[in-house]
Amino acid sequence: MRELQLGNSNNWEIVHNENISAVFLPKVGGGYKTVPIPEISIAVLLDVFIVAVQVSTVVPEGSTWNFAGYIKQSVSTGIAFDNSQDASFNRKQPLFLGKINLCFFPKISTNYSISIQVPKWFENAGVAVWRYTGPDYDSDLARIESKIDAL
Repeated sequence: MRELQLGNSNNWEIVHNENISAVFLPKVGGGYKTVPIPEISIAVLLDVFIVAVQVSTVVPEGSTWNFAGYIKQSVSTGIAFDNSQDASFNRKQPLFLGKINLCFFPKISTNYSISIQVPKWFENAGVAVWRYTGPDYDSDLARIESKIDAL
């Protein structure tokens, strides 16, 4: 069984906090065209595989929005293509708006990066990301390792 201390605020470190807005381009004849917020790259290499993410936005009056977009994990593969060495997983994790989303990523490399894609209708977004710094103990793994050591 995996044992974590998620409820201890001392076990969390904020690694990203940003407010971003869409771009508004004026239209001929009045009004504007909204250029959606691009994918938000979190410019920190992470080495722990548990993060918490909160996305906020101004929700129009009378609307109820729950969906905040997706979070995606990328790892460096060493395969270079179009000046990129990162590979992304096909599985994206959905995020809830205005909630702290707990995200667990597979431990397949020593470090990785993440990016967040908010919905195209968001005119602004606040994004905060924390990394888990507390103990991460797997009692099943410890039991297996002790049996191997005993052999």
